[in-house]
Amino acid sequence: MKKFQTTLALTALAAALAAPAAFAQSSTDTVGQGFVRGELGKTKLKDTSSSDNVKDTSYNIRGGYMFNRNFGVEGFYGRYYDKNSHNLGFDQNTKLDGYGAGVVGKVRFGEQALDTGFYGSGRVGLMHANYKASATNTTGGITTNYSVSSNSNQPYYGVGIGYDFNRNMGVGLNYDYFHGRVRVPTTGNKVSYNAQTLGADFEYRF
Repeated sequence: MKKFQTTLALTALAAALAAPAAFAQSSTDTVGQGFVRGELGKTKLKDTSSSDNVKDTSYNIRGGYMFNRNFGVEGFYGRYYDKNSHNLGFDQNTKLDGYGAGVVGKVRFGEQALDTGFYGSGRVGLMHANYKASATNTTGGITTNYSVSSNSNQPYYGVGIGYDFNRNMGVGLNYDYFHGRVRVPTTGNKVSYNAQTLGADFEYRF
């Protein structure tokens, strides 16, 4: 897993750093653009100390500014997990969301000066993840409630491919990864997890 994390981080970073060089090949691109992007996908949360994992539908809202066709910055909010479950006699609710900011790179497959066609992208940054969990158990008429919130700060990485219909609209497929730590509400023990998200997006640039 560490080798995979390193490879993903280097791939995302390489895409972000390669973007200015790709832009240098086009002397006609002088106007930046703001953008907003909505992403819908599936997130898998995996306990790093075991093979246990859970999945849920997730979404991200991103916005930022592309200084040119190939390089920019972004900020985002994502909701990755929000589910109820029943385990070992406890009714549980678990939520995970986060927000962050980073740099983005975009390299077109073909002539860099074009506004349409296929592209590859990468993003690297820092994010703050919020984990909330609660558990309720009723035994012999006595109800016991547990609740815990955990926060963590960590880097995030992402890569993607997509297609731009014109200068203002495009779609894409993305893979994103981050690593965090949480506390189990019933025991207080710390657990490390990996969050992997595969999703599709629609982007509008203005």
